[in-house]
Amino acid sequence: MLILGIYILSLGIVSVIFGRTLLETVSFFQLHVGGTASIFTGIFMILLGNGLRARTRISWYIAIFLILASLLSILVRVRGFSLVYLDAIGISADILMLSLLLKYRKEYIFPSRIIYLPVEAKLALAAISVAVIYGVAGTLFLGNQFNPPVHDLYTAVYYTFVVLTTTGFGDILPVTDTARLFTVSVSVLGIASFLGAMTTFVGPVLQQRMSKVVNVMESMEFTGFGDHSIVCGYTPLCSEFLKSMKSMNIPIVIIVRDMELATALKNEGYIVYREHADNIDVLREVGLKKAKHVYICSPDDGYNLLVALTIQKFKKQEHLKCKVTAIVNSSKNAEKLEDFCDEIIDASRVLNDYILKIKQD
Repeated sequence: MLILGIYILSLGIVSVIFGRTLLETVSFFQLHVGGTASIFTGIFMILLGNGLRARTRISWYIAIFLILASLLSILVRVRGFSLVYLDAIGISADILMLSLLLKYRKEYIFPSRIIYLPVEAKLALAAISVAVIYGVAGTLFLGNQFNPPVHDLYTAVYYTFVVLTTTGFGDILPVTDTARLFTVSVSVLGIASFLGAMTTFVGPVLQQRMSKVVNVMESMEFTGFGDHSIVCGYTPLCSEFLKSMKSMNIPIVIIVRDMELATALKNEGYIVYREHADNIDVLREVGLKKAKHVYICSPDDGYNLLVALTIQKFKKQEHLKCKVTAIVNSSKNAEKLEDFCDEIIDASRVLNDYILKIKQD
């Protein structure tokens, strides 16, 4: 892919810079758009090398897209290229690379550590892409219905983004009813897609900021707490236990990482911190110095161990006497937590003992 990227990049540079001498009768679109597309495609292919080397799934998809884009950019220029063998080499290399990627597609199974997007973000980007493609294609198709007419890709892209962002410079005007209706549709798509994207990408950041403010306000509410209980993590196994403690008016502070889970627990009337429980500063904020009992009950035993280590370190520093109880999800992890907790509850062993007792009865 690296070699192919360098070749496609070089081919695009040759087409743009020396196109006047290497091209015969060819349009502006073929000369500049095809060459520019090759330049960008080659650059992205070069940058994609690390992703393919790491066998990431997203890099495989991007590589397929770039190869198809490379083939398209070559076909745009090929009709007027006097040095046709250069394009023939590029097409052959693209087809070879495409066949290799398809042949070894099962090896690209690792998730990307660099690019991670939730489903909402992917849908937002897809909506923006569809709006841009629709706007550019429609502008080129209705080129003579604008003043001045639009016949090249650069102007079409410019006009599309001006309409999508509702900037409206007025240097290009639709002069027919069809062009006006098309412009309105592009504007509506732009407003919907860009607002949706802003909500998707900016919303979680604002919500995280607000959650920190809420955490501070809630910490002020229980600064006077004493002998309260702290629950680090949450599993459905402890839901009835928490309800019992709440019914007995025992103050509880729950620390969880998941936003939806935190919201659900808050709706049930619990004081919830949406933070990482293995953070000493967070434990200070929830009043670990005055806590009577700490329950570690995340469904992830590795995370439970980190929380137990953090609490044990804090207890030694502050000479605390709070009792620490950990719920272990796998029996093989019980020994790892025994040295850092006062009490271990092995959920799998309890369930096993219960089943054996039923069989004996």
